Amino acid sequence: MTTVLTDFSSKLKWALTGLHNVTFIYLNNFEVEEYWSEQGTLKLPSLSIGTAADVVNRMEELGIFLAGENDVILLKRLPDQGFMADAQASGFGRARCIAAADNEPSINITANLLQCPRTLNELQELSQNTETQTYLVPFGTSEQEEDFSRITGIPLAVPSANVFRKVNDKGYSRRLNAELGIRQIPGVECSSLEELESGFVKLKAVLDQGGRLILKDSMGVSGKGITVIAEEGRFRKCMNLLEKQASKKGIRTINYVLEQWIDKTCDLNYQILIDRSGGVEFLGVKESLVVQGVHQGHLMPSRLNESQLEVIRDAAMRIGAALYRDGYYGIAGMDAILDQDGTVWPNLEINARFNMSTYQTNIQNQWIPEGMYGLAKKYTIRLDRLLEYGVLRSKLGKLLFSPERGEGLMINNFATVNAAFRKEGTLYSGRLYGVIIASSSEQLRVIDEAVEGILSSINEVL
Repeated sequence: MTTVLTDFSSKLKWALTGLHNVTFIYLNNFEVEEYWSEQGTLKLPSLSIGTAADVVNRMEELGIFLAGENDVILLKRLPDQGFMADAQASGFGRARCIAAADNEPSINITANLLQCPRTLNELQELSQNTETQTYLVPFGTSEQEEDFSRITGIPLAVPSANVFRKVNDKGYSRRLNAELGIRQIPGVECSSLEELESGFVKLKAVLDQGGRLILKDSMGVSGKGITVIAEEGRFRKCMNLLEKQASKKGIRTINYVLEQWIDKTCDLNYQILIDRSGGVEFLGVKESLVVQGVHQGHLMPSRLNESQLEVIRDAAMRIGAALYRDGYYGIAGMDAILDQDGTVWPNLEINARFNMSTYQTNIQNQWIPEGMYGLAKKYTIRLDRLLEYGVLRSKLGKLLFSPERGEGLMINNFATVNAAFRKEGTLYSGRLYGVIIASSSEQLRVIDEAVEGILSSINEVL
């Protein structure tokens, strides 16, 4: 029988509550950052991509691979039984699942459940159970999750929305780097149009020398609010758009970071766990697969040498201590890069919340020990009808992970495949999330290409 994984769940419980024998209610409200943006600030227009939100809102199913055996995971819809059977065969999916009575695709999990009296009543009953203490553990906390906690009577195991908003600001990350003496990409934090203009004047020499700048919304998420500036004309267009808004709204407040673009060898992501007493544990570093600012997956292990790893570890511990001082505890992930000269820039931004890496932790601990390789990835599929899990499983065949072999593609979210489906015959885009596990980097590539081939054959035609 496959071992039921509880190690990381137990570690998280101890860090957040000081107790092991508690029940965590996981509320995986992805892209909570949308609720942290300040009112009364100017922003550049952001492209809206159709039904992408419907897919993002079903990413909560990733929590099946994070929750412990005695925990509860809240979902918009109950998982496919075949998917759950495969998860359980690999040691996951033992938590109790509670789903909304009706999945409203366009709203996130918290908003969906707040409209579901049945689920709220069930959680209120759980909160009154004297046999175990229950805590609410969201991906990240906004006022919406605070309302959810108050209504259900389940206390949050993590800090308040105000703390989350403060420490997830990209400007906060830059100010922390300056305070802690952490190597930092040349740039400026801008809270007004005047500061953005003066910041550009300081950095304009980068463009004159053939380089690029990047303008980032300090509360942006998943590549939104990022503008690459290769020449001054592009910057002027951005300023003109903001100035037009300023004239209409009568405000000149912004929250942007303007930085030099650094040519990189790879993106990196590392995580720490900060406990309620201020202890900081380094949880490891992975290579991030990023396309146009949007996260696509992780490669494990990273290519860093020992001295580069030490730069990351040192930054991680100092950042963790500073976050705790500023009221934050729990999981935090930092984005970093390795540039083409082999220099590590250890903190581009702090994501003080769960990260995609968080949902891979149990998989990595159980199935990707030292000497094994992992590739966490999302695959995009174009469909014109529902794709049944059994059909997908049959087509992938021996490419799927087998506990006996210890290799293959472990699917860790199937709900996102059909999340944008509306009616048969209408094209939609779905995502399949999985972790490929192999004994060599070459075998990772072979399995990945084979999976891509199978999924390409499914695209639009089943």
